[in-house]
Amino acid sequence: MPEDQRHASTIHRLAAIMFTDIVGYTALMGADEERAFCVLQKNRDIHVKFIEQYNGTLIKEMGDGMLISFNLASEAVRCAIEIQKASRKHDIPLKIGIHEGEVVFQGSDVLGDSVNIASRIQDKAGSGFILISESLYRDIKNKHDINAYFVGEGNLKNVPEALRIYTVSYEGSPDHLTIAHNFAGKSSAHRSIINQPFVRVSSTVLILVVAVLFFLFYRGTSIPFAERDWIVISDFENVTNEEIFNNSLNTAFALTTSQSRYINVISGKRMKETLQRMKKVDTSNVDEEIAREIAIREGIRICVAPSISKVENQYILTSKILDAESGDILKSVVLYADAKNKIIDKLDQLSKKTRRNLGESRIDIYSQGKPLSKVTTSSLDALEEFSLGIKDHTDMNFAMARVHYENAIKIDSNFVAAKASLGNLLYERFDLVEGRKWLNEAIVAIDHLTDREKYGILAFYAVNIENDLEKGIQYTLSCLDKYPDDAVARNNLGWYYQNAGFYTKAVEEYKKAIQINPYLMLPYGGLIWIQLEHLARLDSAMIWSKKMIKLNPENPWGFAYLASTFVGLDQLDSALINYQKSVGLNPKLLYSQYHLAHVYRILSQYDKSMEVLQNIQTLIPTEIAVHYQKGIVYKLEGQEELAKECFKTYIEKAARWETDYPDNPGTYTSIGAGWTQLGEMEKGLEIGRKALELDSAFHFDYAVLLCVQGKKEEAMNHLEKALKNGYRNIIWVKLNPNLDVIRDEPRFRDLMTEYFG
Repeated sequence: MPEDQRHASTIHRLAAIMFTDIVGYTALMGADEERAFCVLQKNRDIHVKFIEQYNGTLIKEMGDGMLISFNLASEAVRCAIEIQKASRKHDIPLKIGIHEGEVVFQGSDVLGDSVNIASRIQDKAGSGFILISESLYRDIKNKHDINAYFVGEGNLKNVPEALRIYTVSYEGSPDHLTIAHNFAGKSSAHRSIINQPFVRVSSTVLILVVAVLFFLFYRGTSIPFAERDWIVISDFENVTNEEIFNNSLNTAFALTTSQSRYINVISGKRMKETLQRMKKVDTSNVDEEIAREIAIREGIRICVAPSISKVENQYILTSKILDAESGDILKSVVLYADAKNKIIDKLDQLSKKTRRNLGESRIDIYSQGKPLSKVTTSSLDALEEFSLGIKDHTDMNFAMARVHYENAIKIDSNFVAAKASLGNLLYERFDLVEGRKWLNEAIVAIDHLTDREKYGILAFYAVNIENDLEKGIQYTLSCLDKYPDDAVARNNLGWYYQNAGFYTKAVEEYKKAIQINPYLMLPYGGLIWIQLEHLARLDSAMIWSKKMIKLNPENPWGFAYLASTFVGLDQLDSALINYQKSVGLNPKLLYSQYHLAHVYRILSQYDKSMEVLQNIQTLIPTEIAVHYQKGIVYKLEGQEELAKECFKTYIEKAARWETDYPDNPGTYTSIGAGWTQLGEMEKGLEIGRKALELDSAFHFDYAVLLCVQGKKEEAMNHLEKALKNGYRNIIWVKLNPNLDVIRDEPRFRDLMTEYFG
């Protein structure tokens, strides 16, 4: 995107907005202008230092005030604490207000109601205070290093609704009770509790306060369940004979319950995978009995079995909490709905009461969740279509999932969760432009999603639409801050770290994802890929590949990774066996097909290598690279004319890469190698040099091109630079046919020994 367009772009996203202001600065300017300027400069130095340390963005300076944004609420508060501490040391009377909400980033400015709210909160603060809104308090209240206290509820200028305000305590901060009068409002009862000295509060009031706090925060339960334990929720048992409840209530109940940060809910995808391991692949309905079997299989003690029935015109919603092993009912909740249009609200209540019975405190239940009708829809018909879409999406029936998501949006045009799911599906499977359109619509109304969905979509949007890995990482960290046991989010974070080049961090996240859900295969793949391609740790790759195969012997990638490990260890016979197993499980897995062809070529079994390459061309007629590899094999067989025809075809088809991938340096080294194979040495080298113009550190692929050119010494120089810069893909070093020209060179062998042992 051109520079002028990028600065004019508008982005909606969640952010923590901070306003700071020097108290009494105007008066200081009138009394001592020189000192006022010194204070202003020192204040700026303090801000710049800590804003950078805590990953904030200074939006603008407004005289003696500053407007700053943060991706994470916790970083905003920690930054504010450090700024206040430093300001007090230099006698700068500073006040700070912070609010978290959706804002509009337009060019270098930030707009929206949330900006106005943060500004008004700062207006209420006094010297030395950090005031925060309730929305931000919810995100930081469980941080052990941050202490915040409720100071009152009040109406702020140009803010239609009263806000609950908290003050952040830090070493040397003012007493939080001194700020309370600003938020006492009109209620005399409110003022009497906050403003009067403690000794004058009656024992009756104290008992009442203690009772209220106990009621709100008590987590006691007789059920054997602890915070962050897991539950399995069965499908809704529908005994009403009304088909609309067959699918719609399952998704809704699981969605609202999984908003809890106290309870972990086994996802529908994980239940499906467990059923497959139990050889119950045809099970379309997870009833109470099957749910208990899944729980036992997964080592989970508690099952929740919801149901809906009808007596005359009244609907009865029930939630039973069961001991998975014995089937005993530990507790149950029963609610009544007088009409069908009240069922979604009752479903919300059913979830909340179930969470309470499992020991979650009332304050957490009502502060850590959004109404079901807001995060889904008030239409049962739309909810049913959405639920069917989720089911088909999980079953990888992507075409039908698309239809159901679109139907849900037709019924309820404000169904944000359906828009987000449709956008995600279209972007990844069907149509980038159409997918981006629906994702844009979802982003605008992002607060209508659950926190878990919201951060997931924001991260996906940041990485795929905005091409901003760092922002995607921050959003995923925000999600994991609230839901640390979300294995999918852990895997996504690992993937983002991997693409950012933070391999050690990526490995940590992949391992955490596997610890949470050992049967989630994606983190195994990411973990092994890093060991093979970036760290050259073949022993670790071997261990994880075998674990992957043991847990899911039907996954072709496990055998592919194990085969590649054997390549790295020069055990080519074992590599052949495992590549063959991988191809047998999925003939269209190009990674295994190409690697199998390379191993046959290295073993001089050219007929078998060509057979594999022909299979690739038959299975995937649009595949381009296969023509180059066929040319290599024909050349080794001495069939120069056939080789030349393959290289010509390769060049003709690969020409589109310059249009489709003009910013990828690999485009030019690949095409340059093709021209070189045709004897066009100068042209091939000229095209290949564009790769280094795009990326001066693109040494390995450029070394490969130089090998094809026969420029051994130059190739070795670039190969050495690649290895010094961290290139560690030992598998491709051993399989790449273009490197054959230097394999017997002493310098090449020395480099292999130095870097790979």
